[in-house]
Amino acid sequence: MTRFRYCRELGAGVVALGMLAPPSAAQPTPPPGPLESKLAEQKAKANEQNAERNLAEAFKFADAQLRLGLRSKATETLKKAKQDIPSVGITEATRTYLTSRVDAKLDELEGRRPVVTNPSTGVKLDPKSPEVIAAQKAAAEKAALEYKDVVEGLKSIQRANDSKETAVASAEIARLTKLYPTNPSVQALGYTGSIATRLEEAIAIQVQMRARWVKSQQDLTRSATPAIMDVEFPPDWVEKSNRRLKPVEMTAKEKKIIEALEKPVSVNFRDRPFEEALQDLSNMLDQPLLLDKQSLQDLETDLKKGATLEAKGLAGRTVLRSILAAQGLTFVVKDETIQIVTVERARNLLTTRVYYIGDLTLGKGPFSGPQWGPALNAEQAALNAQNITSMVTGSIDPLSWRANGSGPGTVTYHAPSAAIIVRASAEVHFALQKSYGPGR
Repeated sequence: MTRFRYCRELGAGVVALGMLAPPSAAQPTPPPGPLESKLAEQKAKANEQNAERNLAEAFKFADAQLRLGLRSKATETLKKAKQDIPSVGITEATRTYLTSRVDAKLDELEGRRPVVTNPSTGVKLDPKSPEVIAAQKAAAEKAALEYKDVVEGLKSIQRANDSKETAVASAEIARLTKLYPTNPSVQALGYTGSIATRLEEAIAIQVQMRARWVKSQQDLTRSATPAIMDVEFPPDWVEKSNRRLKPVEMTAKEKKIIEALEKPVSVNFRDRPFEEALQDLSNMLDQPLLLDKQSLQDLETDLKKGATLEAKGLAGRTVLRSILAAQGLTFVVKDETIQIVTVERARNLLTTRVYYIGDLTLGKGPFSGPQWGPALNAEQAALNAQNITSMVTGSIDPLSWRANGSGPGTVTYHAPSAAIIVRASAEVHFALQKSYGPGR
């Protein structure tokens, strides 16, 4: 019994010591991490938006009561709306702003202040609007300077080429490539081929890019404008959707080739002579395969060399590209035929098309909108574009893209015009347009 009483008194003493410990012994509360801070910021933003939405509904209801001649009821509605403004969960600045709006409305209603008809009065200005506008202006000035320099550079190259001054033309191409490596027109100058051919394609792309740059600036301005509804679609959304669903017109022969390449085939080649494997695939696809003799000579391809491939139920284009890739070859659909060439030679047979994707990248995603500022907006747009290009190269004939390490095709995102520049064969463009919509 004595031992039990001793233990109990000892326990009480320990508790008492704990209660008498100085406050400094308590562990300090750790500061919130970046995730907690971001969540708190988002929650506060949601609370503010909800308070503004409730106030807008109250104003709308009060206006309806006024139209019915119920002035006293409208006054009661506004006073209740003022009481309902939350005192916690929103910033003091927001609460002061909302309260001042109600007070101004009550003053107008009770005749203490003349009614102001300016529709912009009382609108809360986005604190980041000057930053957004400045960023837009800087981007526009930079794009305009780039456009002017590239146009002048193309003219200089054309004059030098007409005068047979190849060295001067090549030097100007090198200058533009160094300054504007992502510009589609400048990229076209870097393709293999005569300067005249590259220049013609570069000029054509430059004309397209100018129109698309103007379009992207319009979309950017709209994305920085505060929304008036929960979901807003651009005025030409239906038209764009219909264009994406509209199939590209092709000749009957081209359609037959595309259908043949999409048809599933199964092969089991084990050291099958290369030329015989191609003949078997030609029979399966019911399409002739044209071998480019110069390509075979460049690679010193041995048609008798054995080819090994096992595939079951894969698309004909996938099987054909796999067989050819082992020999350093690829194929393109050109002049209504399937032509087998080297990867390098295929690059000269590709077609470049511009696909505007600003309506899919600008103003879309969790970090889009004026409240996040231009830096996060740009990062979100770039991420959206990266996802789109990855989707294209990963789902549309994957073996045909340079990004996947085998084909000649390329997809480049040009941020100033919010467009992707796709350089690929005709049948790849057809598959791309069939899946995601035509270029514009």
